[in-house]
Amino acid sequence: MLITIVTYNPDEEFVTEMVSKIKEKSKDYKILIIDNHSRKPLEKLKSTDYFIQFDKNYGLGKAYNYAAKFAKEIGEEYLMFLDQDTVILDNFNPNKVVKEAEELKAKGIDPQILSINIDNTAIEKKISDSNFYNAKIIVNSGMIVRIDYIGKNPFLENLFLDRLDLEYTYRARRQGVLPLVYKERMILHKPGEGLRQFSRFCGKLFLTALYTLYTLRHKNNKNKKFEYYSYYSSFLRYYLMLRNDVYLWIRRRIYPNFWKIIIGDLFVLCEVLGYSKGFKWALRAIRYGIIGDLDKDNKELFQI
Repeated sequence: MLITIVTYNPDEEFVTEMVSKIKEKSKDYKILIIDNHSRKPLEKLKSTDYFIQFDKNYGLGKAYNYAAKFAKEIGEEYLMFLDQDTVILDNFNPNKVVKEAEELKAKGIDPQILSINIDNTAIEKKISDSNFYNAKIIVNSGMIVRIDYIGKNPFLENLFLDRLDLEYTYRARRQGVLPLVYKERMILHKPGEGLRQFSRFCGKLFLTALYTLYTLRHKNNKNKKFEYYSYYSSFLRYYLMLRNDVYLWIRRRIYPNFWKIIIGDLFVLCEVLGYSKGFKWALRAIRYGIIGDLDKDNKELFQI
């Protein structure tokens, strides 16, 4: 299995420790680091099995598709993605997950997309007599994809960063492919961009709406706790979420109920940037989402 970590201005010590922990689990894991043109030298990471540095920041989609071609060239059957801020747990064993997934073929299930990150998925129901659930959503970090599948179904590069994973799993389900998530968490996500607390009126209103919906949905389950307290410090993350959500929703390439997520995007962008700047950037995100010229927007935003 080839494990790909895409980096951009990473905490080099943290990623080096990630690589060491993975190698401790099995020498069979080959690690490819693709750096999206970090502003600082990454000398420690260059000693990884494979290290590629792009001449510009082209985003996750391009890096993932490059990794898929690379994995095919070196004869790997599966490709795994990890974020640069992923915590490797002691039970990390994606080879075991793949082996068990292959056994599902006897049930008529052909495993194409898997995940070892159950905390960040939307599971639906358990696959009988197995350790897997089928999932409505699987996120990037912890995703495992068969090389022959991703070769025919590449990621949308123009999304750049956010919603790549949601579009990918939605597309798979429409094609009759069930994304599967393993019941045992093997990684944890450690946000690397810094988190902030909601403070503006729009942010508090957003939290109140979320809490109300959550309470109504889980009113019969007292063990469920509401845990949405912070947001990423980078406003570009929320700009891309809004832009990409609009782009995918009007083209029916994401779940129909994502209109609710789009409303939430607007509130959070207002919280991050304030009212006037938030309104300005929201209009830009919606405009590019509607007209669909994401490549042009990416070039302006990231100087590609």
